[in-house]
Amino acid sequence: MLRTHRRKSVLAAAALVATTMLLTACQGEDAVDGGKSAGATVSDSAAKGKSDDGGSGTGAGSESPSGERGSKSGTVSGKWVGTVSYLAPGKYTVTDANGAEQAFFTSEDTDIEGAGKICGDADGQAATPCTEEELEAAAKKGFGATVDVKDGVAVSIIEDHTDSGNGMGEGEKSGLFSGTLGYMAPGKYSLSRDGNERAFFTATGTVINGAGWICGDAETVTPCTEEDLEAAAKKGSVAVVVKVEDGVAVTIDEEHN
Repeated sequence: MLRTHRRKSVLAAAALVATTMLLTACQGEDAVDGGKSAGATVSDSAAKGKSDDGGSGTGAGSESPSGERGSKSGTVSGKWVGTVSYLAPGKYTVTDANGAEQAFFTSEDTDIEGAGKICGDADGQAATPCTEEELEAAAKKGFGATVDVKDGVAVSIIEDHTDSGNGMGEGEKSGLFSGTLGYMAPGKYSLSRDGNERAFFTATGTVINGAGWICGDAETVTPCTEEDLEAAAKKGSVAVVVKVEDGVAVTIDEEHN
């Protein structure tokens, strides 16, 4: 009887040990599964994070075209005097005496007038209408001109007579000339360019337009007086474009900077 009781006790103990081992094994498997589940959750979270980052990158990328459009629409207006050069079909630059370069476009309405280099005759009293093809060919070599630009597009490109080799003495020439303004005497001024000096006179009917140096400011073209012109000429370093007829200035336009 005692032996039977001990046998039952041993069997019960063995069963308890087996049960304990089984439970431990199950818990271990649950822990492993739990770890896998947690790992998958972290991986999913990381993947989502990369996806979010990618979304931000796309958003940043979408700002770039907008910036490009903004830069392209940043157009300019004004009058520049200098050397015209070719960039691409319908696109040119004008570089002033100080080396500052301004790009501009042409259109079907751009007034192109030559005085020997774009087209026409250097000895002619009036400029000659030229074609876009003639402008492009001349610009590939480079020529001096006055370029009037509005919203990035040239309204007119007028070849400088001075660039065609015509000197201007005291009253024997007419045309459009550019250079640095100088003072000689009351009512008498000079234009200096490339080491050459040309004289001209003013009259009561001479139209003088300033853009910050003769008078006014750089934002608006302002009518100036003869006194303004004389004071600016005495200071020097003022670039102007002068339309001359028989040695007398019809208009004096300060170069827009």
